[in-house]
Amino acid sequence: MSSDWLTPSLANPASMARASASALERTTRQPVAAPAPETVADTAAYWSISTTMRPGSLPMGSVQEANDIAVAVTDTAALGLEQATDIVARIQQKLVLAKAVGADREGINADISQMKADLGASIDESAFNGDNWLKVESGGRPKVASLIASVTTGEDRSLSINMVDFDTARSTLVSRQDARDGTLTRAYAGSTLGGVPYNYFLMDAGSREPVEAGAREIRLDSRTTSDEIDGMISSLNRVLIDMVGASADVNTTRNQVTGGGLGIQAIQGASELGVSRMVDSELSEQGVRLMAERVQEQLQSSPLNMANVSMTAWLKI
Repeated sequence: MSSDWLTPSLANPASMARASASALERTTRQPVAAPAPETVADTAAYWSISTTMRPGSLPMGSVQEANDIAVAVTDTAALGLEQATDIVARIQQKLVLAKAVGADREGINADISQMKADLGASIDESAFNGDNWLKVESGGRPKVASLIASVTTGEDRSLSINMVDFDTARSTLVSRQDARDGTLTRAYAGSTLGGVPYNYFLMDAGSREPVEAGAREIRLDSRTTSDEIDGMISSLNRVLIDMVGASADVNTTRNQVTGGGLGIQAIQGASELGVSRMVDSELSEQGVRLMAERVQEQLQSSPLNMANVSMTAWLKI
C-alpha cells in the first residue's frame, strides 16, 4: 500500500528527467550547420538560400580576374603612351636646337636616332598578356577591345556584367601593316607659319602599306634647311596633340575599369559576409539551445534528488 502511494510522487520527477535527457540528446546530436527544420519546405528554403549565395563567389572570382587583366592592360597602355609622349617631346626639342646657327645637325640627328630606338623599345614593351594597344603587327589592324567595367546585382541576386569598349585605333602609335594606322608612322602634311609646305612622318616601321609618295621621315643632315626643320617641328606638334588625346582616352577607360574593380570586390565581399553571418547565427542559436537544455536537466534533476532523500527518510521512520 505504501509503495502504491509513493509511486506517483516519484513518477513525475523521473519522467521530467527522462524528457530532459532526451531533449539534451536530440540537441547534442543535431547538426549545427543548419537549424532543425520543422517541415521539408523549411529544409529546402534554408539550403536554397545558402547554395544561391555560395556559388555566387565562383563567377565573381572569374569576373574579378577578368577585371584585373583589364586594369593591367589599360595601365600598361597608359604608361607606354606617357613614356612615348615624353620621348617625342624631347625629339622636338632637339629639332628646335638644330635651328641654331652653327648647330651640329648630324650630331643632333644621332641623338634623334637613339631616341627613336628608345621609342620603339618602349612601344614594344607596352604589351600585357600579348595585348599591345600601341602597336599593330604585320597583317593586323586596330581592333575594338571589350573590357569588364563593373558588375551589378539584381534583387534576385542575378549578376549583370557591364562592359566598356575601347577602339585601339585611337592609341596605335606604330603599325607594321598600314603606316596610316599609327600616329608615329603616318605622315602629317600642311604648311608652316611661313607658308612652307611639309609632309613628314617620325618613324619608319617597314610597314607593308607605306606612307604616301612624297612623305619624308624626320631626320637631319648637314644639308637640312631651316624651313625643313620648321616643317618637322610643325609635324611633331600635330603628333603630340594626337598622342595627348590618345592618353586621355586610355586614362578614361582605365578609370572606368579600375572603379568597377572596387565595386566587384564590394559585391563579392558582401556575398561572403552574408554567408558567414548566416552560419555564425545558426551556430550561436544551437549553442544557446544546448545550454538551455543542460540547465533544464540540472533543474529537473533537483526534485528527483529531493524525492529520493524524502523517501529514504520516510522508510527509516
